[in-house]
Amino acid sequence: MGADEIVREAIMRFQKLGALERYIEEIRKDSGILAAQVAEVYLDTVRHRHDMAIRRGKALIAKTHNSPWVRGYLLMLLGVNYGNMGELGKSVNCFQQALGIAEFLLDRDTALQAKVYLAASHIFNSEYRVAYRLLSSILKDLHKSSPLFYTCYYYFGICALATGNLEKVAKAYEVYLESQKDNIRRAYFLEIMAFVLRIRGKLAEAMETFVNSAKEHVEHGSAYSVYPIAKALELSRLAGFEPVPRELLKKALDLARRGGLGEQAAAEEIDALLKDDDSEAAEMLYDAANNYLRAHQNIEALFSGLTAAYLAWKTDSPVFTKALKLIASLIPLHPGLRKDPLLGDFMSEVEPFLRKALRHGQDKDGIKAYLIGELRVMVDGKEVNLRGWRNNKAIKGLIYLLLSSKHRIPSDHLFYLLWPRRALNERTRYYLYNAIAAIRRNLGRPELLVKKRDFYQLEGDVWTDLGELENLIRLADATRDPAEREEYLAKAKELARGDLLPEFPYDKHIEEYRYYYERIRQRLGLR
Repeated sequence: MGADEIVREAIMRFQKLGALERYIEEIRKDSGILAAQVAEVYLDTVRHRHDMAIRRGKALIAKTHNSPWVRGYLLMLLGVNYGNMGELGKSVNCFQQALGIAEFLLDRDTALQAKVYLAASHIFNSEYRVAYRLLSSILKDLHKSSPLFYTCYYYFGICALATGNLEKVAKAYEVYLESQKDNIRRAYFLEIMAFVLRIRGKLAEAMETFVNSAKEHVEHGSAYSVYPIAKALELSRLAGFEPVPRELLKKALDLARRGGLGEQAAAEEIDALLKDDDSEAAEMLYDAANNYLRAHQNIEALFSGLTAAYLAWKTDSPVFTKALKLIASLIPLHPGLRKDPLLGDFMSEVEPFLRKALRHGQDKDGIKAYLIGELRVMVDGKEVNLRGWRNNKAIKGLIYLLLSSKHRIPSDHLFYLLWPRRALNERTRYYLYNAIAAIRRNLGRPELLVKKRDFYQLEGDVWTDLGELENLIRLADATRDPAEREEYLAKAKELARGDLLPEFPYDKHIEEYRYYYERIRQRLGLR
């Protein structure tokens, strides 16, 4: 057998046996070093060691020129890990390359898997209509016996919820829920059905379904259980229902401790909604919405941010304006949520404020960066002299944070990006501390770069022309008004005239973002 067949067989056995370290040694003996190394990348992926998976995976890519299947498999794993770290542009790069390899090899199953990952990436980026069209095409090629079929329908339901096209998908979900009695997938479908029931005004049924979804997640030991509980508590707070059972709440919060940023945001929302004081709850809900956004949980961010704005409006809290800025760009991307019976009228009432908040990129406060064409960075309206920093690693560290879609990077991964040939230890970690200190000092406002949990992230209002370009394309895709669509696309084309960070021609990390940027330009017809 060739390397592709050996590694494919070894990985399939490894996955089936349960992804434990001892099986790596068996694979190493039976199938060779390459198979064991690929299995280690898979193990890092399922155990959420994303930065380690990326380091190992990228090192292995160079060894796979004569093994296209292995290369495609590694690219899929890299795409998953980049996505989990919030680097959606690099994630999409990997999935696109993996898809190209699968199609070249006539590997139908892997090609479909890559397309599903791409659809999920579009959803995380709030590009629901693009994802909807892609999922529709995938479903035509899938049989109901395939696990991918139900994964597609789950994502399909998220798109339907966001865009307001509920009927067909809700019916399919009801059929699925009747046929699946004991499956973790059922818990996710129940949550989508609860959202559909809420939008349709069946609030009591929605409350019950959110709670049932949480119960099933808890039974499977899933940290995700805090998501439906947070949404149930929103209904409890806004519609006056009895709160979630205390024992279920405690179990879900215990599970959330081992979850990621999204689960932590849901736990924060739960804590906020349990506060008696509306003003205090609004402030905490705003923080939760911000963290939902950083985890690319955009529907949850919108509901949490909107609830924060509503409670702040009721109490004249100063968080009202901040919450509106947060949700202003999300509302046009989720037209289906405007029909919400609890907050839909409030959205209409604050529409003038939302339109004003959409122009926050024109504000002078915070960080404003031009990455396309000539690099320019401004803080509070004053240009930062990057040439005077005398610390190239600090400059690159700032640029990497600006490129990241949520302006946050795990600290260990940031070290790896800046010093790819160095081992991270107690001595070398000071290199990163010094670079971070230089960024804070030269920005003039140290509080704009903070460390939260294991991430360094830029705080406050952060605007980049690359982020604005992405948002214009999302808005163009979301609108049904042809004239409005053309206006968004015209602005996007104007922004995309130059090259991305031409000052750094040989930086591998920036180069991956250039691939992503060039695909955006292709979508705009500029290539």
